[in-house]
Amino acid sequence: MKIRFSDIEKVVSAKPGIYKISTDTGILLKVGIGGNLLRRLRQHRASRDSGLKLKPNGKWSDPDDVQSKASILAKHLYFDRTIAPDLDLTQEINRGKFLLERCNITFEFTSDRLAARELEKDCVHGCRYVGRVRQR
Repeated sequence: MKIRFSDIEKVVSAKPGIYKISTDTGILLKVGIGGNLLRRLRQHRASRDSGLKLKPNGKWSDPDDVQSKASILAKHLYFDRTIAPDLDLTQEINRGKFLLERCNITFEFTSDRLAARELEKDCVHGCRYVGRVRQR
């Protein structure tokens, strides 16, 4: 099922599963799993600055110095200058706008987190955000 971030509460329940976040132009951004998809997708949609923490003596310009407490997608978007060049994705409001206006989610419920993890292994190929966060 394909939905918009604005439809999360209407369609997604607090069950385990796998999700894929893509742009409207078809770029697969992130594949992930959650024991509670509703909570996990809300975290991504919020893309809060408070979820990004700077390591002691770190620099905001270095992805290795920034930790993500809630959404690794927020961190990836923070350092990606090419996915939406007209928006400053270092700002929470613009990350939220990008997700709400230019992205969609497909998801599938599973019996448990382990089943979701097995599905995830086959889905990450071609995904823009896999592994370490880097400047783009």
